[in-house]
Amino acid sequence: MPKLFAIIRHEFKLAAANKAFVILTILGPFLILAITVLPGLLSANPKLSSGGAPIALAGEDPEASAVLGGLADTLGRSIVEVGSDEAALAAAKAGVSSGTYGALVLLKEDWAESGATLYTKTGTDAVLYGAVEKTLDQVARERRIAKSGIDPALARELSRGAELAVIKVGADASEEESDDAGFMTTLFTAMSFVMLIYMTTLLYGQLIGRSVVQEKTSKTVEVMLSSVSARELMFGKILGLGLAGLLQYGVWAAIAMLLSSFVAPALGLAAPPAVSAANLGWLVLFFVLAFFLYASGYAAIGAAAEDEHHLGQLAWPLLVFLIVPLVMISAFVMNPNSALSVALSIFPMTSPIVMLIRILVSPPPVWELALCLGLLVATIYLMASAAAKIFRVGILMTGKRHSFKEMLRWIGAR
Repeated sequence: MPKLFAIIRHEFKLAAANKAFVILTILGPFLILAITVLPGLLSANPKLSSGGAPIALAGEDPEASAVLGGLADTLGRSIVEVGSDEAALAAAKAGVSSGTYGALVLLKEDWAESGATLYTKTGTDAVLYGAVEKTLDQVARERRIAKSGIDPALARELSRGAELAVIKVGADASEEESDDAGFMTTLFTAMSFVMLIYMTTLLYGQLIGRSVVQEKTSKTVEVMLSSVSARELMFGKILGLGLAGLLQYGVWAAIAMLLSSFVAPALGLAAPPAVSAANLGWLVLFFVLAFFLYASGYAAIGAAAEDEHHLGQLAWPLLVFLIVPLVMISAFVMNPNSALSVALSIFPMTSPIVMLIRILVSPPPVWELALCLGLLVATIYLMASAAAKIFRVGILMTGKRHSFKEMLRWIGAR
């Protein structure tokens, strides 16, 4: 046991006592806060993300010009009227290309019937395009109503749409109003939590795999195994890096709570509801479980790998299980109780990420959560036991690139 503690202490110091670890530990919470709070802040106040360049308007239409002038209040973009002749249009287009104008709106005489034209340099400012289209659509509709002879007040009343209020019902029958900003905040919070688990699990797993491969190829492991058993060496590496990761998550959770509870309110910012002490606790728990699951797998393939290139080839099954939930985040956020979401939140290789998303969006039934945790712990035990057998056999075998078939045979060997 003292030898195991010595290995744990060595691996912990090796991981934690370096500048990259310290810098990432300090900057991590601020990156999370930027990912979760900044998108909601930008969507609530488009002026913050606006380029500020004025919008050129070509066409003799005082009414449309006056209505478009309202964009200065919502987007912080002023309207500059330019001529509609060919020379003026060419100069305005050149201004768009050079960045002098943020866009050019061209209104021909019959634009209300044939449509307007918007010239832009990037083609990606969806907020601006949507605002211009909505504004011009309002003017064109009013003109058609006036032209038809229908009472404008009656036409507006008949065409008025019905508002849809979205209410989120909690487990305790509580009701909370939701909107697009709330969805985006939840989505970005889930993305930040998932990215944390994905990056740290992958990083620490690869560190274990590469450490094993380097010690194996340099023959250092032969000297180490003269003093400790292969099982002690493997679990010492896993537990040492696990403690470093747990320390990092502890610091992140503490700083995140400090920022959301004190700093954000002091600056007049609303902290995302999903960034709570309970959810941060779930984040740490699922990181620990995901770490032990994937660290065991990386330790096993590191012992079987001939070099780092071979390690990368053997690691692809583990990467697939990490990447699949990552690319399906939006689907899980929109439909957390779908059959696919429930299945992947219970399947042990993907449950640390998918179940965390479900908890952030809409807490699942207790039995599903208990089943997820139970299967995950059982899988970790089986994975660690299999990894110990592979590690014991493969750590001293060199000169050949072993396959998964051979690794399975080592697991069955006594």
